[in-house]
Amino acid sequence: MSSALVLVIVIFGTLAILAGVALLIFFVLRATRAARPPEAQQLRPAIEQCGWAFSERDDTLIELYNRQFDRRDRRTPLAGPPRATAAHDVVSGTHRGRRFLASTFDVTYQGNHQRERAIWVATPSPHPILNITRVPRLQNSANQAIGRGGTSIGLPEFDGQFEVTTEDDDFARAVLQPDVVNLLLADPRAPRGIHFRGEFLDAIDSINDHRDPRELLPALDLRCDILDRIPNWR
Repeated sequence: MSSALVLVIVIFGTLAILAGVALLIFFVLRATRAARPPEAQQLRPAIEQCGWAFSERDDTLIELYNRQFDRRDRRTPLAGPPRATAAHDVVSGTHRGRRFLASTFDVTYQGNHQRERAIWVATPSPHPILNITRVPRLQNSANQAIGRGGTSIGLPEFDGQFEVTTEDDDFARAVLQPDVVNLLLADPRAPRGIHFRGEFLDAIDSINDHRDPRELLPALDLRCDILDRIPNWR
């Protein structure tokens, strides 16, 4: 084989490899752009069409966030409550007759700085802090064995799957009526947990972008459905 032919093969082979690499980079960048959350201005029309308000930042909500946690948490009695330092991408309005707030807060807690998403639906009246969290059965059994299992409602199927912590056991039992328990145990939308924070209800559910009404609406419906099932709060 002549040296000229070898050179041609090498050149074309190199060009083919470079073309393949360039094509791969193109598809990776396109996929990355597709996965990137839309910019706020792209979502604003859909938010406003729902009759809601949007703000890229609203630090007037810092005081509202902090107020929800101005109660002692018996799990960490010596630690101060979490404190917000900023509120981003705020969506607010009314859904099914209930006021709501969806936002990302910058939060400081026990020396750590983190971002926390909140999708809060207002409750009819202020209330104690209440956390209802799904936990592995083995972990829950171990916690209960050492007296750290939280409040029991007397239903083994529920008590074995959820940890209930609150400063007011009567409030916890008032919330965990059969309709709420059945939703948490059997509803396909059932969240990994629900939190009552002073004036609002939040839930641990799967949502990627709270600014997108296509995701926010089902999240709000879930929270409203929980509140609808609590006696005297309908």
